[in-house]
Amino acid sequence: MTTITKDNFKEDLKELVDVENQKQMNLAILFENSLSNSKEIRLTEFKDGLYVQANYYNSLERYKTEIENLVEQYKKQLDKLFDVCSTRYVNIQRELSAALQSEVIVVTNISINKQNLEKAIEENDSEKIHYYTNKINASIQKKLNYETIVAECNDRLEECIEQISDFSDKIKINEKLDVTTKKKSKILEFFNNLIKKLNRKKNFENYVLKPSEDHIVQLTGEVEKSIGILYNQIFEFALQMEDNKSKINSAFNAMMGA
Repeated sequence: MTTITKDNFKEDLKELVDVENQKQMNLAILFENSLSNSKEIRLTEFKDGLYVQANYYNSLERYKTEIENLVEQYKKQLDKLFDVCSTRYVNIQRELSAALQSEVIVVTNISINKQNLEKAIEENDSEKIHYYTNKINASIQKKLNYETIVAECNDRLEECIEQISDFSDKIKINEKLDVTTKKKSKILEFFNNLIKKLNRKKNFENYVLKPSEDHIVQLTGEVEKSIGILYNQIFEFALQMEDNKSKINSAFNAMMGA
């Protein structure tokens, strides 16, 4: 079993706080960057795709407002999903901070009780020796249990970062741009350009705006489904943490009664 002595507990405590604070800071930065980059990449891809199509159909000026509205609708869906991702991350981080705080308190109490044990030994007080020995051992086990919670929270935070990438793939809107790159014969290209000029309004509406609107409708369902998954994960994690803390206190009380 891990032992903590009067001489080294302050160093252990400082190292614990410094290492975990730095880890939390690094993970938070990584999470925020992943969140921001994913949103920016998806919005830019979608908007650029619409602009390329609009230029192809010579419809950019006429449909600029409609394009901006579509981009705004897409952004709202991204914001809705990633806001819940942030909520999950913050809840886990809050539990991690609480576990670290509890761990610090336990380490401090171990040091205090070790001094009390040394005094009891000097006084040859068998009752106090038994009491403080049990309390130190129970506290050491309590610290180990909090270490397990800290590790679990850190794993969950890393999972949140990976989850952003998964969600980003699910909510990607793929605009087909084959028409802008496909090679054609000069005669076919001439007639296509002529048709394009004559029917540019109809073509842009049918081949770009309407499909994009349909994509966003489909995306709304995917976003709601993903948000449901996130809320379930938030709820299950909260229950798990409450259960863990209850078991830690029960184990501590059992060892104290031994």
